[in-house]
Amino acid sequence: MNAKKVKLIEIGISLFAEKGYHATSIQEIANKAGISKGAFYLYFQSKDDFVTTSFQYFHQQISEQLEKIKQKNLVARVSLAEQITTLTEFIYSHKSFITMHIREDVSINGKTNEIIKKIKTEHFIWLKEKIYAVYGDKINPILLDCIIQLDGLIHGYFKWILMDDITIDRSAVGDYIVRRMDALVGSMIANKEESLAMMENFQMEINSQQVELTEIINELREKISVLPLEQTKLMELHEVLKEIESEVEKDAPKKIIMQGLLAHLQRYPILHEKCELIASYFRMELLD
Repeated sequence: MNAKKVKLIEIGISLFAEKGYHATSIQEIANKAGISKGAFYLYFQSKDDFVTTSFQYFHQQISEQLEKIKQKNLVARVSLAEQITTLTEFIYSHKSFITMHIREDVSINGKTNEIIKKIKTEHFIWLKEKIYAVYGDKINPILLDCIIQLDGLIHGYFKWILMDDITIDRSAVGDYIVRRMDALVGSMIANKEESLAMMENFQMEINSQQVELTEIINELREKISVLPLEQTKLMELHEVLKEIESEVEKDAPKKIIMQGLLAHLQRYPILHEKCELIASYFRMELLD
């Protein structure tokens, strides 16, 4: 993300945390950043757009931190504990802004809602992968129950940190929650507990988001076809789109490759919005 844009986001969220969302004007954000109000609109279309972009920025920051832990190739249990601790530190670091968002019931626009749906899916996949990595196939019959209970433990502490202002030992929280999960999973397996929950509906939501990505690519294909360009250039863009399709079908698409491919398309205004949606889907920024 552009450095000036990041600076505006950081200034804006500090003002929101201090004064509140509704009491903070675009002019105040611009003044503190040392730019004109008109210059603010070079980066954000509106105050709502600013909040949406801030939300994406936060998500990108925490995703990158979790990815760094993943790249350490730690033992699964240690990796999970460290990632939970990192999430907790992030909550504490941005506590004022998050509680302001909840307290003032900042409206969520359509674009932000789509981002939240994608984050929800990613969070589910993260929980599923971590539980499998720690406990293996033996938890298959109670997989969703384990996901729900781990999610409940993590978000239970986050709720009390944010809403009730409790203080916890941040350095110990990851290990503590993993030990609680060990006790829960061990008890369920020993007692041969049957699952209380079914996954079909949520799986359908994941599948629908995959369908949505396919639809975005198809829409790009149609938009490319009507661009007023020479045939050779149109063929090049269609080839780029084919490479994007090939990359997204992989289990682990490479962001740097995706960014490079999207850079060929995003320069055309009619394609830019769809490129942004694809970038958001894979938690990455478009290249400037």
